[in-house]
Amino acid sequence: MKISVNWLKEFIPSFSSETAELVDYLTFVGLEVEEVFEQKLPDEKVVVGKVAEVRPHPNADRLRICMVDTGAGELQQIVCGAPNVEAGMTVPVATIGAVLTSGDESFTIKPAKIRGERSSGMICAADELGLSDDHDGVMALDEGCEVGKPLGDYLEADTVLDIAVTPNRPDALSHLGVARELADCHEIVYPQAPVIEFTRGGGLVEVQDEEACPYYTATVIKGVTVAPSPRWLARRLEQIGLRPKNNIVDITNYILHSFGQPLHAFDLHMLAGSRIVVRGDASSSFMALNNEQYQLQLGMAAICDVREPVAIGGVMGGLYSAVTDKTTDILLEAAYFNPASIRKTSKQLQLSTDSSYRFERGVDPRNVKRAAEYAIAMILEIAGGKIDSAEAWGAMPESPRIVSLRPKRANAVLGSSIAASDMVRLLEKICIKAVSQGAVSSDADQIAFSVPSFRVDIEQEIDLIEEVARLYGYNNLEPASAMVSSYPVSRKTPEYFPDYLRNIMIGLDFREALTNPLIRKSEAERFSQMAVSALNPISEELEVLRPNLAPSLLKVAAHNIRHGNRDLRLFEVGRGFGKQPESERRSGEPLSAFTEKELLSMVLTGRREPRSWNRKDENVDFYDLRGAVEMMLEKLNLLEKSAFNIYNGHTIGIEITSTENGKSSVLKAGTVQEVSKDVLDAFGLDQDVYLAELDVTVLERCFEPGVVYEPPSKFPMVERDLSFVLPRHISAQRLIDLAKASDQLVRSVRVFDVFDRAEGEPSTRSVALSLELVDRSGTMNEEAINAVISKVSDSARSELGAVIRQV
Repeated sequence: MKISVNWLKEFIPSFSSETAELVDYLTFVGLEVEEVFEQKLPDEKVVVGKVAEVRPHPNADRLRICMVDTGAGELQQIVCGAPNVEAGMTVPVATIGAVLTSGDESFTIKPAKIRGERSSGMICAADELGLSDDHDGVMALDEGCEVGKPLGDYLEADTVLDIAVTPNRPDALSHLGVARELADCHEIVYPQAPVIEFTRGGGLVEVQDEEACPYYTATVIKGVTVAPSPRWLARRLEQIGLRPKNNIVDITNYILHSFGQPLHAFDLHMLAGSRIVVRGDASSSFMALNNEQYQLQLGMAAICDVREPVAIGGVMGGLYSAVTDKTTDILLEAAYFNPASIRKTSKQLQLSTDSSYRFERGVDPRNVKRAAEYAIAMILEIAGGKIDSAEAWGAMPESPRIVSLRPKRANAVLGSSIAASDMVRLLEKICIKAVSQGAVSSDADQIAFSVPSFRVDIEQEIDLIEEVARLYGYNNLEPASAMVSSYPVSRKTPEYFPDYLRNIMIGLDFREALTNPLIRKSEAERFSQMAVSALNPISEELEVLRPNLAPSLLKVAAHNIRHGNRDLRLFEVGRGFGKQPESERRSGEPLSAFTEKELLSMVLTGRREPRSWNRKDENVDFYDLRGAVEMMLEKLNLLEKSAFNIYNGHTIGIEITSTENGKSSVLKAGTVQEVSKDVLDAFGLDQDVYLAELDVTVLERCFEPGVVYEPPSKFPMVERDLSFVLPRHISAQRLIDLAKASDQLVRSVRVFDVFDRAEGEPSTRSVALSLELVDRSGTMNEEAINAVISKVSDSARSELGAVIRQV
């Protein structure tokens, strides 16, 4: 929101403040000033000129030779390329020696020859003087400007503030709203305007969708003259970065930025039936003012004539009913639209305007009629014409909201000791009036306040407390002499498991990424068909909740690779979301339709080690990531409980054995995989990427922070190798688990050879195991060793159909 200090003075004539003080004050009350534009007056040698003659340039089709009176006694010849320059115009002229500034650079006007013709100066456009961004043609001045006078005599230097307004403060989206923050309510000066009686039921307006549009006024003004705006009005709009169009449109923009109430003017003769119907059932194509075609949908507030839509309610008007220089009769709209309806329409059409920005946050419903009256007064004064009819539909709430404040509660929340009378004084400064009659006692238990309609954000006591703190000044709140918060004496790792997990990953030389849980639907569908869609997505980039962290991390990897950072070790701890199958949903529990998991994801790609003269350039592979996962599990004391099952050549599943209440269960913990080629292509990745994803809940459930030291056996360890022939569909991990469980003397089991037969018995394969046997009570003899081997062999044969391979 851009605020002109000179414009503010229309509401606070006595306002006077240094820019630095003003910026500090607005920032401290919650209206952060992001940028300050100091507008300077043009050089004194930029004067008012009168174009006496215009003729074509003999050597250039797009240039013309102008003879200009600059008050120097004789006409000056100036070559000009502006399309709008013509004889009789009053224009700004930079004479010889004038210094103009363009961006950060300055240049001096000198005599010159342009395509062989002498030019003694420059007829200026508004942007060349730093007055606006308008470069459509030379700047036209009012006829009352005296030729030869410095242009600065007819301008006022201004300061424009670019203010960041939070979504809860729509009242501050206007010069009046900011003026209320700077002055007491009674100091605000409102312009004079006639009171207009809006009749009802005259046939000019019909609202069929009263939920979307509770209040609508229409005023017909006939006999207007559409022309360029007077210089003061055009200048006001230029100061805040708007381009003047014509007096009618400029007046509606002026009212919008003055009072925060959007208005729209229709050409009455372009409205079929010369009446307005507000509907929510229009479903047709619509050409808007921005020359874009939009498809209106059911539920959108459409402003229609008797045949078709002529505007998108609260968002944008239509191209064919717009006011032009041929318009003589207008219909002026001033209305209140339901914020939720406008917000939904704006998102669906992906169309945001100054009007929708305000309506979707909530304009002052009781300001609609007053803003219309101000606009009508300005139109009658500037464009002429006469009011033919004025009609309203619906009604606005008459009584203001009443919200109570307990001063003791406010002080308890703020840790302050502000007197009740001071709270009343602060709130009444911004038009929040105490309902109680007479003076408020210092020990009042509760005070009722009448909240003005423009403060749509104040609904509860805590909102009033926030206003008290804001106006009193957060920097004036004294810190408490003693801290009342309590902190744990010790920090147990399991209570902060995700943070503990992050520390482990950072220790393994991975960098943490933080990504948005909302992603594109097409990205989510690469990993799950059960993605949860957002009902009202902010944009097409943020349509659904991610099913896991993979799409977000792959996007981060792709962005880094595109910018030359190809060696990545990334991780993220975050949540993934999904839908439950219908069979697993519980009746009467809407949330049972969705799932939410805390996940740990890792991405590895690029070189294994930094580039160096004494190392080969080797890229990471699948086993680098598997090793990182194993190291992470080792840090959690879970590696001994973990099993890695080969799903296929590119994916390994991780299972962890959990023991609770004396019972053991195997939990699926996650996967380690090489990202497939089609997924790499979908995310724009041109190098191999390896991805691991683990369920944090499973890791935390199985995690045991205590480490038990087991001393080595005093007796020798025995190693035996066994080769089994087992059915191809049986995983090697099942054979390992079975061998470990066969006898307590089996300390470890590992696979050291796998042989798949090419011919002979294609349904079987050979897996060779190495077993370590340890007896802590004494040295094992051959009889004991053979007994263990027999148990392993018998269990493998009976449970898996595996037999000892005969050589």
